[in-house]
Amino acid sequence: MDEDDDEDEDSDKSGSDKDSDSQSGGDDDKADNEINKMLKKKLHSDSNDNDNDTTPAVNEYDHDSSDEEDIRNTVGNIPMQWYDDYVHIGYDLDGKKISKPVKGDQLDEFLNKMENPEYWNTVKDKQTGKDVVLSNEEIDLIERLEKGRMPSETNMYEPYVDFFTHETMIHPVTRRPADKRSFIPSLLEKEKVSRLVHAIRMGWLKPSKKKDEKPDYYMLWENDDQSTLSKRLNMHIPAPKIKLPGHEESYNPPPEYLPTEEEIIAWKSQDPEDRKTSFLPRRYDCLRKVPAYSKYVRERFERCLDLYLCPRQHKMRVQVNPEDLIPKLPKPKELQPFPTTQALVYKGHTKLVRTISVDMTGQWLAPEDRKSVV
Repeated sequence: MDEDDDEDEDSDKSGSDKDSDSQSGGDDDKADNEINKMLKKKLHSDSNDNDNDTTPAVNEYDHDSSDEEDIRNTVGNIPMQWYDDYVHIGYDLDGKKISKPVKGDQLDEFLNKMENPEYWNTVKDKQTGKDVVLSNEEIDLIERLEKGRMPSETNMYEPYVDFFTHETMIHPVTRRPADKRSFIPSLLEKEKVSRLVHAIRMGWLKPSKKKDEKPDYYMLWENDDQSTLSKRLNMHIPAPKIKLPGHEESYNPPPEYLPTEEEIIAWKSQDPEDRKTSFLPRRYDCLRKVPAYSKYVRERFERCLDLYLCPRQHKMRVQVNPEDLIPKLPKPKELQPFPTTQALVYKGHTKLVRTISVDMTGQWLAPEDRKSVV
């Protein structure tokens, strides 16, 4: 009985130990499971936070503003019409093809023009083929560049800052000491001058002759073989000289130049164009009593009009020598052949023969003299 009781106690103890071990193992598994669940929740919450975050990751290549080439298309600075026959338009940084955007027909273009308010601010990117909407600042910049203005708003009339003034300042602009060559003559220049003087004295160096400066102008409507001087200078026509004053214009003219009352009345009745003189001679005792000429300004004005409006031309005068008008008689030697010897003599008439009639055979002649004697 005792042995049986001891065995039962041992078995009870071993069973209790096993139960305690099994309970401790179950507790550890629960702790591990709870830790794994907490880690999963933490990771899940972090992923949710990242998904809910509205600020995307900044990629420095997406916003590259380089003017040389678009970093999204790595084909380089080449004519993009080379890709007109292909489906793609270039390659990205990973070497993948960049497909062209879908183009609509003319109806889509018209609807986009009518419905899209940003149509007039949209330009096409040649590198990617996509439409880019320009902002107001970019449009303003383009307009300023087209008009030849500054890209940004700058004041072109800002006050000038006279940095290097003529006034002596307390603090100098620079404290750099003056060079020694600024107050000592240069030995190299002295040697060069002495060499030049020696070469001139020895006759090795002669001063260059002045070139004849030819005029830079030329005749526009003349050929190269004609004279380059202006015809107006060569064919200058001087203005006609004014007639010199005569005795009738004197302040004390002779009595024969003074008009009578009848001549004065006849002069006044004539038209100004028909008068021989434009004034009437008068006599004054001395020169200081002569009044001012009332028609001086008008006559000067008419003289200027004549010089300006009246055309002038050269009259070709024919200078002929009187001896050249006499015809030159030929020399007798140049008139040969002619009869030089007397071969036949017709006798009968002793006076001047007026007419003569010749027979058809040439054997008979019928002359008639002044007295009608045949």
